[in-house]
Amino acid sequence: MNKKVVVVDDSEFDISMLRRGLRTAGANIDLIEVNDSGKAVSVISSEEPVLAILDVSMPVLDGFEVLSAVRSDDRLQEMRVLMLSGSTSMTDRLKAEQMGVDWYRVKPETLDGYYQLGAEIIKLVQPE
Repeated sequence: MNKKVVVVDDSEFDISMLRRGLRTAGANIDLIEVNDSGKAVSVISSEEPVLAILDVSMPVLDGFEVLSAVRSDDRLQEMRVLMLSGSTSMTDRLKAEQMGVDWYRVKPETLDGYYQLGAEIIKLVQPE
């Protein structure tokens, strides 16, 4: 059975680029896409993925609010979290680290960047 990864981002473009990067990297995962951050917590709670990829800046709930809510669920304590941001803000990076994210990345600006990100995510989810 494939491992589940939930990506939460309000940008369809960013989700499609991430999907493409993962596919190119040969991901053997079930990618569950959520573009409404208001639904993110319930989807993550019900799917219990091995990894949640959270956009930082979203309407309704931002990535930090989603992270805080899912971290309060005992069943999700082992879930890894990658936060993606369009911003290079050191404040966001430090806040993410203090909240216990496993990895914080600025969103790639190129298709090759998404290919590299996909390969790095595979290493998080499917270590050799």
